[in-house]
Amino acid sequence: LILLDSLLQEKMDVSYPLGVFEQMTFAFQQEFGLYMVFAALLFGFILSFAVGANDSANSWGTPVGAGTVSLGVAFFLGSIMEMLGSVFLSGEVVATVAGPKSVVNMALYKSDNETECNNFMEHKDILLKERTLVLGLVTSMVASQIWQLMATYLAWPVSGTHTIISALMGFTLVENGSQGINIGNPNLFDGSGVFKVIYGLLVSPIFTLGLSFTVYYFLYRFAIEAGKPKHLRSKLSYSACVFLIFLAITFTFVNMKKSAAPGGLSNKGFSFLMGSVVGLLCAVAFFFVIIPYLIKMKGDLKVSFSLCMKKGKKTEEPKEETIEIECEDNCSATMPIIEKDEFIDESDEVKRIFRPLQLLAACFGALTHGSNDVGNCIGPLVTVWYIYQTPINYSTETQLYGILLWGGIGISLGLVCFGKRVIVTMGSKISRMTPSLGFTVVLTASIVVMICSIAGIPTSTTHCQVMGVVGAGVAKGWVDSGSFKGGLQTIDFSLMRNIALSWIVTIPFALVLSSMLYAVARVLIIGAF
Repeated sequence: LILLDSLLQEKMDVSYPLGVFEQMTFAFQQEFGLYMVFAALLFGFILSFAVGANDSANSWGTPVGAGTVSLGVAFFLGSIMEMLGSVFLSGEVVATVAGPKSVVNMALYKSDNETECNNFMEHKDILLKERTLVLGLVTSMVASQIWQLMATYLAWPVSGTHTIISALMGFTLVENGSQGINIGNPNLFDGSGVFKVIYGLLVSPIFTLGLSFTVYYFLYRFAIEAGKPKHLRSKLSYSACVFLIFLAITFTFVNMKKSAAPGGLSNKGFSFLMGSVVGLLCAVAFFFVIIPYLIKMKGDLKVSFSLCMKKGKKTEEPKEETIEIECEDNCSATMPIIEKDEFIDESDEVKRIFRPLQLLAACFGALTHGSNDVGNCIGPLVTVWYIYQTPINYSTETQLYGILLWGGIGISLGLVCFGKRVIVTMGSKISRMTPSLGFTVVLTASIVVMICSIAGIPTSTTHCQVMGVVGAGVAKGWVDSGSFKGGLQTIDFSLMRNIALSWIVTIPFALVLSSMLYAVARVLIIGAF
């Protein structure tokens, strides 16, 4: 700051007192910034909570619907994975939502140093552009959380991504008109602004639909429907699934490392190479060791948590053989060996093969969700904090792990407290769920979200998961009935109509609500336009 002060003095050839920038920053923080930071922390947490209650449930709807895990396990593992993804993998999306590649034209919200110094010395209002940006970010978070909480109450899986982005567009349109929108770069591989959001809105759901349909059509037709898990073709199909999931997981974690890759490879190229190697090794081990073991087992596998001490009258439950692991806090983890259950679409051998894979895919889906969606709710908060610290020439390039963790905690709490509604919708109401179908849905959706998150495209995990369920469900119905029309009959299109309507309504509702909230707050807090 002292260096910037001295440079400004040389440029203006005026002898300002040493520390004019520090004085101006302190005045901004005390008069306005501190209150906005508190508001952003509060509303950012509530928005994270709303995202967790709605979007986070998507990853766990299919494993719960297929009977692979209980709600307790979904909440426990989902919370851990969401926080890990939010802290370590969300930087690119944060920059897209409220950074250099945002839909908001950030250049319009940076004041001129010389002008602001003159205003400060003359005791005039300072940093008006930064104030409007901070206020707009806060009101955008409020508008976004209102819509997402309403949708969660109605059990509609809406897009948290497009909710916050529409809200950001609403405030900047009020403040600066059409110039406030960053149209951006139309390059598909290096897009920014509105173009980048459109790519995420249109490309990712369609790609997930096609990918999920293709993967599950061949998997179900050639490996599951035949009912011969011991055949070479079936075992190769199962092992290919293992290869894909470990390729995606390894790629994600290796790509987190920002240092230069060895051998002159790009970071993404090296990550893909390592993912291929690890995926191949795991697939070979699964083919020769794990598949024979799972086929020989009897019954079924299901992961659940149960309290050792339960209040109220005990009810008699069917007897089942379980493997119980003692844990702290008066609880235990059990893996029941269930002889019969209600999920009868697949043989016991196929269920035992896909339940562990489905659990692994759900954890990976939660990880990629945390990496993608924490940016949607914490990106505005991160920018508010940057401006609070350095209102003059602020930058949004540095990672703030504490704030990212704050968002991860909010997402996890939202999942635990109110995630059940959307989990039920995703897991059983759109299409009948089985372990293999649920695995395919989460795997394909997670791969698409992972790619978009690495590219910095703010993608809707909700859209990807829902379209994944539709694609895999149609593929299964097509194989079972022998016709594409029969495949379409497996989908509850009345429910899909309501979901699609909620997607369409999201953008204008969030935009208009944000515009109204900002206009009122702008007049009350900053002053007339």
